[in-house]
Amino acid sequence: MEPTRRTLLLRLRDGARRPTTGPDHRDTEAPPSAVGRDRRRRRGGQSLVEFAVVLPVFLLILAGILDFGLGLYSQMTVINAAREGARLGVVDTKVADITARVDSMAAGLDKSQLTISVTCKHEDGSACSATWGSGDAVIVKVDYDYRMLWPLAFGNTLNLSSTVQMRIE
Repeated sequence: MEPTRRTLLLRLRDGARRPTTGPDHRDTEAPPSAVGRDRRRRRGGQSLVEFAVVLPVFLLILAGILDFGLGLYSQMTVINAAREGARLGVVDTKVADITARVDSMAAGLDKSQLTISVTCKHEDGSACSATWGSGDAVIVKVDYDYRMLWPLAFGNTLNLSSTVQMRIE
């Protein structure tokens, strides 16, 4: 029985050599097991090359995600510490207590990179004297220099800051 056109096309697609002699052409085809082994070997090399190209890009993206997550954590900590300091400043007007509260709320940050300032303003905008009273505003500003793990696009440090102002009741 003579092979159909579809059978010949499938054999060509699977890597068999094109028949060259005789009407049946069965005597010149490559054995299917040899063709399969050769193809698998070539695909293994191709996979290795693709992996070598994709791996650095994947690691770069992973490092960026990790650094961004740590930076976002630092920013949220700075915001929360400033808010907690201003909350305490509404009921306790001692600067040392407010600073200690902000410092304790920023527990996960590098204390050498943290700057805390506490000020007071009267309703008319002038600075408060030694005593703070009802209607005055307490202002807590927290600055933090976040050192990136992998400084790729933004440099070595990011300046994170939060200022919170609350009115003393």
